Amino acid sequence: MDSASPPSPPPAQASAAEASGASNASLRWRILRRALLARSASTSRAPEETSNDQQDKNDTNKISRKTSRGFDLIECHMLPISQSTKSHGDSSSRNENIVECHNDVRVCYKLPCEGSPKLNLVYRREDSLELNDIVASNRYNIDTTGLVCCWPSEEVLAYYCINHSDMFRSKKVLELGSGYGLAGLAIAASTDADEVVISDGNPQVVGCIL
Repeated sequence: MDSASPPSPPPAQASAAEASGASNASLRWRILRRALLARSASTSRAPEETSNDQQDKNDTNKISRKTSRGFDLIECHMLPISQSTKSHGDSSSRNENIVECHNDVRVCYKLPCEGSPKLNLVYRREDSLELNDIVASNRYNIDTTGLVCCWPSEEVLAYYCINHSDMFRSKKVLELGSGYGLAGLAIAASTDADEVVISDGNPQVVGCIL
C-alpha cells in the first residue's frame, strides 16, 4: 500500500531561489573587486572591463548596504535651505563650512521618547565629496567615511540608546568615531547622563557637530 509523501517544492521556484542567492553572492564579490581595482588604479596597468563600469555600478547598487536613508526608526525631515541658514545666525564661532558649503543640508530628527525632543543635524549631501575633502583626508591621515552620510548603523545605535536610556543615568558617555553624532546627541537629549562627549578623527565632521 502506497503511503503519501509530502509534496516537494516546485522545481521552478527552487531553481529561482538558488539563482537569486548565486546572483547576490556574485554581486557582493563584484563590490570587493571594484574596491580592489580602485586601490590599484594608480598603477600603469589599466583595470579590466572598463567598458562595463556603468553596468557594474548599477549591479552593485542593487546589493550594496550603503544608504543614507536608514531604516525609518527615528522620524526625520530635511529643513529648507533658507531655514537652515537662518538658524545659524551670524555667529562667528560656527564653523564656516557648515553655513557656506552648498553641499551641506540640515536634517531635523524627532526623537521617539518623552517630550519628543528635536535634533537639528548638519550633513553633507549624499555623493558630494569635494577635492578639499580629499586634501583634508591626506593632511590628517584619515578617511572620509564620516562625511559620506549618517550611516544606518548610527540610526540603529541612537534608537537602541533611546530605548535603553536607564543604562546612561548618572554616567559619563564617550562616543568614539561618531560621524555626524546622532547617537551621542540622542543620548544627551533623551537620557540623564551626567556628561556626553562626542568625538571623531575628521575635523570637518567635528565642524558639522559644533
